[in-house]
Amino acid sequence: MICTACCLPLVLSGCGSRQNAATDGGLVSVQYEKLPQGEDLQLSEWVGEPEFIALDSSVPEAFTDGGDITVSEHYIGIFPNTERPFKLFDRATGKFLYNVGNIGRGPGEYNRISFAQIDETGGKIWISTLYDNKIHTYDLSTGRFLEDLSLAYEAEGNPNQGYNFLVDGSAQTITIATTPFDNGCPFIAWCQDYEGNVLWEIPKTRTIPENAMLSLHTSLNVGGALDISQWSMNTQQDTLFVIEDRELHPLLTMELGKTTEPNALTFNDGDYLHEPYILPDYVLVNISQTKMVTSRNTGSGASISLETDLLPAIVLDRRTGKVSRRTVIDDILTMDKTSPSFKCGYLAESYSAEYFIDKAAEALEEGNLSNAARRSISTILKSLGKEDNNVIMLAPLK
Repeated sequence: MICTACCLPLVLSGCGSRQNAATDGGLVSVQYEKLPQGEDLQLSEWVGEPEFIALDSSVPEAFTDGGDITVSEHYIGIFPNTERPFKLFDRATGKFLYNVGNIGRGPGEYNRISFAQIDETGGKIWISTLYDNKIHTYDLSTGRFLEDLSLAYEAEGNPNQGYNFLVDGSAQTITIATTPFDNGCPFIAWCQDYEGNVLWEIPKTRTIPENAMLSLHTSLNVGGALDISQWSMNTQQDTLFVIEDRELHPLLTMELGKTTEPNALTFNDGDYLHEPYILPDYVLVNISQTKMVTSRNTGSGASISLETDLLPAIVLDRRTGKVSRRTVIDDILTMDKTSPSFKCGYLAESYSAEYFIDKAAEALEEGNLSNAARRSISTILKSLGKEDNNVIMLAPLK
C-alpha cells in the first residue's frame, strides 16, 4: 500500500475541519465504504454551455476509435495508448488536419503515447512516450517533427509511465512530475527551460517501492498548475496532489479495498476500479465495481473481460474539505448516471456515432439543452451515420 503521509512532502497548511475523513497536514485520507452518501451531483452544476463537434469522417486517417483527449482554444487532439498516432482536429469544424509524427523508432517517431499537450502560445505539440526520457516536439501548423527535449533528470523507472508534464509556452518552461520510487529520481518534481536548465526542484523526502502497476495521470484542469494522480491498479489506493507556485500540495488519498503485492495484478468479483480528476474547486474520483470477470486463452495470450457496476463517486470539495459519495448525473445529454471525464478545463466526452445518434435524439426530446445546443445537435444528426467518426462534447468548467 502507498503510504501517502510519508512519501509526499506535506507543504500545505491546515484546511479546516473535515467530516468522515482523516487528515494529516492538509491531506485528506478516506475509506470509500465509510463515506456518507451525499446528494446527486448534476453535471450542469459544474460546467457551462456545451459544444458538440462531429469529427471528420471524409478520410480513413481521421477515424479515432476512441482514445484520450487534449484540448486547446482552436484544436482537439486524440491519442490512444496503443501503437497509433496522435490525430489533430480543428475544434470549430471537426476537420481532420493531420497525424502528428509517426509510429516507429526513428527521429520523431514513437510506439505508445503516454501524455500530450497542445501549446498554441508556443505553436507546438508536446508528446511523451512510455519508454523515453525525453519529450518530442512538433510544429502545430504542420505536424512535422521539430526536436526532442531531454529531461534534466532521469524520470523513467516504470514500465507503465514514469512522469508527466506541463508546458508553459509563454515562459518557455516545462514542469515535470515523477514517481517517488526507491531507486528513482531524487526529485518528485522540477521545472526546466527548453535548454535543459533547471529552474527549481522539489526533493522527495520519502520513497515507495517500485510498482509496475503504478502510473501518473494528469488532466490539466487546474489553470497554471500540474495536477497529478498516483494511480495504482493493484493497491487500489490513489494519491492526488497539485504542483503550484513551486510547491507540492497533497489533496486526497483513498482506500478502496484490499491491497496486493506491488507488482501483482488480479481481477476479482467485487474489486473496485477508479478514475480520478482534480478540478479547481473539487476532486472527483469515478468509482465502479467488477461484477463478473471472465478470462479465456487466445492465440496471443490470455484475454480478460470485465463487467462493472457504476457506483457513487468520491467528491472532495477543496474549498471546505468536506468529502462524500455522490452519484453523478449527466443532465446535459443522456440524463443517466455517468462517470465523466475532464480534460484541459472541460468536461470532455467522446461518443461513438451510433451512441450519439441514439442519445442525442433522446436529449432533444427530454434533455436539459439550450437552444444553441439543440441547433448544434440537430445539425449534426442530419448528416451523421452510424459508421461515422466520433462526436466530441466539450463543456467548460465554471
